[in-house]
Amino acid sequence: MAVTKSSPVPDMVVLSGELWQGFLELVTGQYRVIGPVRRGSEHVFAPIKNPREIDMAYVTTILPPKKVFHQPFQVLFSFDTEEGTLAEAQSGEEKVVWGIHPCDMHAIAILDKVYGVEYPDPYYLRNRENTIIVAKNCTEVGENCFCLSMGTGPALRSGCDLLLTDLGGRYLVEVGTEKGRKLLSGLELVPAPRVVLVEKEKRLSQARQKFKKRMVTQGIQELLEENFRHPIWEELMRECLACGSCTMVCPTCFCYNVVDKIDLDLKTGRRQREWDSCMLLEYAQVALGQNFRRDRDARIKQRMYHKLLYYEPQFGTLGCVGCGRCIGACVKRIDITDVVSRLAESVESDR
Repeated sequence: MAVTKSSPVPDMVVLSGELWQGFLELVTGQYRVIGPVRRGSEHVFAPIKNPREIDMAYVTTILPPKKVFHQPFQVLFSFDTEEGTLAEAQSGEEKVVWGIHPCDMHAIAILDKVYGVEYPDPYYLRNRENTIIVAKNCTEVGENCFCLSMGTGPALRSGCDLLLTDLGGRYLVEVGTEKGRKLLSGLELVPAPRVVLVEKEKRLSQARQKFKKRMVTQGIQELLEENFRHPIWEELMRECLACGSCTMVCPTCFCYNVVDKIDLDLKTGRRQREWDSCMLLEYAQVALGQNFRRDRDARIKQRMYHKLLYYEPQFGTLGCVGCGRCIGACVKRIDITDVVSRLAESVESDR
C-alpha cells in the first residue's frame, strides 16, 4: 500500500485489489469500526477486528445500524446513594460505521430529526457526532425490500461521509464530507474518470429492475384517514401475536422506556433506557391499570398509522423506509405492503 501525506484526496476514486484491502486495513487500524458481518445465515452490524470480517455483499441485517446511535440498552448514568454521587456514562470514542445501505441512511436522517431538533437528546447526538458513516449503494435486492417505492433506495444521494458503489471487483468511493476525506488521506490516489459514473448508474438501474415488492404510496394518507374503523384492523388483530418483533427491527422506531436498576447492595445502581414497543400490551398502560390500547387492533393501527400517516406532518416524510425487516421478522408473515394493498382493494370494491 502506497502512502502519502502531501497529495490531496480526490472527490471520487476507484479502489480495487491491494489498494481496496489497504484502505480497509488503514481504517480498521485507526478507528473502532462497526460493520456488516455474517452470523450463520444472517448478517449483523458488529465490531470489526479483522477487515476480512466485513461482508460487503450483505443484503440486510437483523437489526438496523440505528442500534449504534440509539442503543437497545443504554446506561445514562450510575449512582451511589451512600456517597451521594452520580456519574454520567461516557461514549466519546470516535468510530466508523461501515456499509450502511440507503434505506437505513434515510432512517438515520429521520432519527436525527426526532432526537436532534425539538427535544435534543445529548446521548444520541454525542454518538452521531463521534461517528463517521461509510454508506454503500445497493446493487442487490432482498425479497422483502421495497425501498424503491418509498424513494429511499437503492441509491443514496447525500447524508454520509463516504459513499461506496460496487462496480464488480472494484469500488467507486465518493467523498461526502471532510470527515470522509480524512479516511482516505493515508492513500496515494488518483481521481476517477467521470465515465465511471455511467457504470455506477448502470449498476443501480439493474438493481431497480430486481424489486419484486411494491408499496402503494399515492393517496396513502387519505386512505388511512378515511378508514380508521375499517374491518381490516380486526382481521389483522386475529393474525397478529403482538410480539413486537416488527418494531424491534424497524430502523425508524424510536420509543424507549427508562428504568432504574438497583444493585444487590441497595446502595448503587444505574439508570438506563431500553427500547420499547407500541405493539406490547404494557406500552400504553397508565396508573390504576388503565390501558388506552388494550386491544391488539388498536396497537396494530397505531403502528401502521404512525409509520404511514402521523410521521408526515411532524417530520416531513413517511416513517417507513422500505427496508422490509418487519416482514421478515414477523412470525405470522404480516406484510405492511400487503396490508395497504388489501385496504385499498377493499375500499375500491365497496365503491
